Amino acid sequence: MKAAPAIGAMAAAWLMAAPALAAAPERSFAFDQPAQPLATALLSVSARTGAVIAAPSALTAGRRAPGLSGSMSLNQALRMLLAGSDLDFSISPSGVVTLKRHTQAIATAPPSPARPSTPQGDEPTLVTPISVLARPLAEPATEQARDAPAQVDVLLEEQLRGAGALGLGDALRQMPGVAAGPEAGEARQIAVRGVGGRFTRVRVNGMETLATFGASNAVGGTNRGRAFDYNIFAADLFKQVRLQKTASADVDEGSLGATIDMRTRSPLELPRRHAVFIVEAGYQTLSGEAQPRVSAVLSRRDAAGRLGFLVSAAYSGRSAVEAGASAGQWETGVAIAPGFGSAAAPLDLAAVNAALHARIPRLELMQIDQDRVGLTGALEWRPDDATRIALDTIYAELRSSRRENLLESFTFRTPGACAASPDPRCGINAVAVTAADIALFGGRKPVLIAGRFDNVDVRSEARRDELNTIFRQTTLAATHRFREGLEGRLLAGFSRSDFSNPVQQTLYLEQFDVDGFAYDFSDRSRPALSFGDAALAAPDAWTISEFRSDPNWVDNSYRSLALDLENRSGPVDWRVGLLAKTYRNVGSARMRSDGGIGNINVELPASLRALSLVDYVRLVGQGVDFGVVGAPAQWLAIDTQAALSAACATGRCPGFELGPGAVAGLNYDVTERSDAAFLQLALPRSPSRRFWGEAGVRVIHTRVDAAGLDVGADAIARWTSAANDYWSTLPSLNLAWSLSPDIVMRLGAARVMVRPDLISLRPGVSVSTTGAKSVSSGNPDLRPTRADAFDLSLDWRPRQGVQVSAAVYRKTIATTVQGTSTRPAPFSANPFGLPDSVAAEACGGAPDCSAGLPIWQFSRPINSGPGRLTGVEVSFRTPLGESWSVQGAAAYTRTVVRLLDQNGSWVDMQDALGAPRVAANIGLAYQRHGLEARAALSHRSRYLATIPAPNGGDVDGVDPLTTLDAAARLTLSPRLTLTAEAANLTDAYQRQFSDRTLIPTYRHHTGREFRLGLRWAM
Repeated sequence: MKAAPAIGAMAAAWLMAAPALAAAPERSFAFDQPAQPLATALLSVSARTGAVIAAPSALTAGRRAPGLSGSMSLNQALRMLLAGSDLDFSISPSGVVTLKRHTQAIATAPPSPARPSTPQGDEPTLVTPISVLARPLAEPATEQARDAPAQVDVLLEEQLRGAGALGLGDALRQMPGVAAGPEAGEARQIAVRGVGGRFTRVRVNGMETLATFGASNAVGGTNRGRAFDYNIFAADLFKQVRLQKTASADVDEGSLGATIDMRTRSPLELPRRHAVFIVEAGYQTLSGEAQPRVSAVLSRRDAAGRLGFLVSAAYSGRSAVEAGASAGQWETGVAIAPGFGSAAAPLDLAAVNAALHARIPRLELMQIDQDRVGLTGALEWRPDDATRIALDTIYAELRSSRRENLLESFTFRTPGACAASPDPRCGINAVAVTAADIALFGGRKPVLIAGRFDNVDVRSEARRDELNTIFRQTTLAATHRFREGLEGRLLAGFSRSDFSNPVQQTLYLEQFDVDGFAYDFSDRSRPALSFGDAALAAPDAWTISEFRSDPNWVDNSYRSLALDLENRSGPVDWRVGLLAKTYRNVGSARMRSDGGIGNINVELPASLRALSLVDYVRLVGQGVDFGVVGAPAQWLAIDTQAALSAACATGRCPGFELGPGAVAGLNYDVTERSDAAFLQLALPRSPSRRFWGEAGVRVIHTRVDAAGLDVGADAIARWTSAANDYWSTLPSLNLAWSLSPDIVMRLGAARVMVRPDLISLRPGVSVSTTGAKSVSSGNPDLRPTRADAFDLSLDWRPRQGVQVSAAVYRKTIATTVQGTSTRPAPFSANPFGLPDSVAAEACGGAPDCSAGLPIWQFSRPINSGPGRLTGVEVSFRTPLGESWSVQGAAAYTRTVVRLLDQNGSWVDMQDALGAPRVAANIGLAYQRHGLEARAALSHRSRYLATIPAPNGGDVDGVDPLTTLDAAARLTLSPRLTLTAEAANLTDAYQRQFSDRTLIPTYRHHTGREFRLGLRWAM
């Protein structure tokens, strides 16, 4: 697939930037630390500045350092700490500080930065980078990864807030190889190196966890899988995000793409008294509304640095409008049996029905109001220099109120033969095609890409959603050094992500037999829609035709207990550990019900039918730019909340009852228990060693206990259960070789696995008739995705502030998990042994549903494969003179996986793991005289989202997206900073396609967003 022209511009900018390698200006930091042992003082300096400080214990043992207070550079702080001693220091071109005696100090770096020496007594011997609170917007935290044998990227606190990031997911786009997919204008999930979010595992404060939310149907709806929804969290809550791209035995299993570690702040890594307050106002151009955003951090520790506590809080409001058009996917008239009723000459009716047509052509308007709240708390105690105990809590809540107003037609997806005198509810068979433009896509797919139609029913759909996720986690971590070089660690934690969508209500208004309805999707940049002679603003022309209520809930919880022991006193370090983890995923859903599995959406409660529409309709769409030719200026939509409140104030009236039968497949309870043990050996890095690395093995036993609703031959849904267990052995190797003082080469090799989504493991069969007619089941016997991964990278740092990295990677996939779907067929073709009477019961009152129609599809998750993934990744950063700097990254990944298509044939499918081939970004930064500014361009190429597609195309996919963000900070005083941020400055449209022939099907935009604020720090 071709990348957008923006990638060429990025590459050109990189080439122009390469010769300009100049030193960055020295930066000042605020210090407030007491007199203490020298090793502890150096630890505090490292935490404050982000510098890696190599301090052999022989030089620091028994020495004390004076207190530091005030604003000074790293050089000044070190000289004050070492004043009056026989010690000096040198700083390497890569920024590593090495302590030496005066007679040993040199101006340049040793061949390689020193690794921690063996501890002596109670004092730490190496100051490792823990946190950085003040960095330029464009300066990455790559020094933290310098000594790591694994491939690691790090974002620090200021970077998480920079570059116009709306939330945590938007900030992560700065990392090499990362692509983000927007939902309502902000990043919800990320992909890493060619694999989607379900293949990437997230840990918060060292513990694996999961956070999920809901979305519009076009971008996946409610998240019931393992993909992490980052939009739940404010970026302000975290001090660091670490992305490890190669596996190691001491890191929990479960990643094909990367392991992402997110850390909240620690009070003992901050000044004795620390406070930060941020107040901002945000504005979205499409909604025309402004909302506040505030955050605060308060921290205090005692003078000895032994006990500290911290609280942080963040709140943001957001009002967004999303608008556009959609074809509602594509399907042939033959599949919507028996197809169009007639076609005007010279059109051939058989050719028209053989072509793919738009299933639900429509205008789409979404209004989203969000409130995001986050809280963290930390209590940390170091009773002595050998012991650390930390209690960390995090609470995050995302609450969203979404209103969708769609102007559409369901006629083109409604099957069934019409009588001689068509019923007003008759579907596609009543339609007369008066004009048609049939284009051959990809030389093989005939597509009715534009047409005009008579006898079309037009709908005004009004949907109301209330969505809320509450995430909470508590971890207790303890570390103790038993003797010289021997350290034990304990981590115990619980987390829960509780998503609720208690209100999902939809009312449809309908006009029958409209003439002159037309659509045209031939122009990918600007589709056209016309609603013919429909009286869109006349209340008397509309009738309430359907009422849906679909509340649903998803609850994810984790319990973890981990113990490990590490020894660094011999020539080879070793580490052993145990992990016991329980993950539970509970899904629940309800739908309007008569007590069985039937679809009763068209059976309106009497109280709803009795309403006078004129009292409950309102005009929508005024002044909205849909990006659509011929879009009406406005249309009538029912106020769903007001109408349903008037019809049934309590929600417990006749006809409003809810039940699980019609949505049996969304009711399940699956528990996954895994017990793991690992052994890892490490060859430590030292100034005299050019090779270092680690090798280990992780062994895991997993047991799955699954329960779910099962629709039997008597059309009754009952709970059923199943169990499964399996063993996994995962070896890993990470090696690093210092080719020169400036160049490090790394090699990673590992066997990796990713477990299936727990909803895929549910037992039982369910029947759905609310949209596409389908019968589906889970598969408790699914095996995890397994692969052998190999990575090779080079890291070149010729001088301070300059870095160029390149990596190639390959993953050989033994098996993966795939959802299958068949082409439409009569119900009797189902592989689950269900009789036609089940279909009759499930159809209920739906007029477009019967067992005999060839409209039923059957689905089940299976293990497929094999496959392979290959890719290359390049990143760089460099100063451009005294004030400017540039950084960027690009990754190109090809995947080929053998999958089962709708026809039951095995095919080799490219780009099949839910991620783009190309993920790239480039940022230009300016820093001088208290002003910092950054502009960032991010690009991802197209990728496949659903394989196989449920409708006429073989796949559904997402088109390329390029966005431009910017941020600036102006220092008004040592404590006060003015901030400005902008997101999506080009108002980029999000587009989707159907089939590998790239039939356009969806085009939305959300406008631009701006924020202006003040930051005060003490």
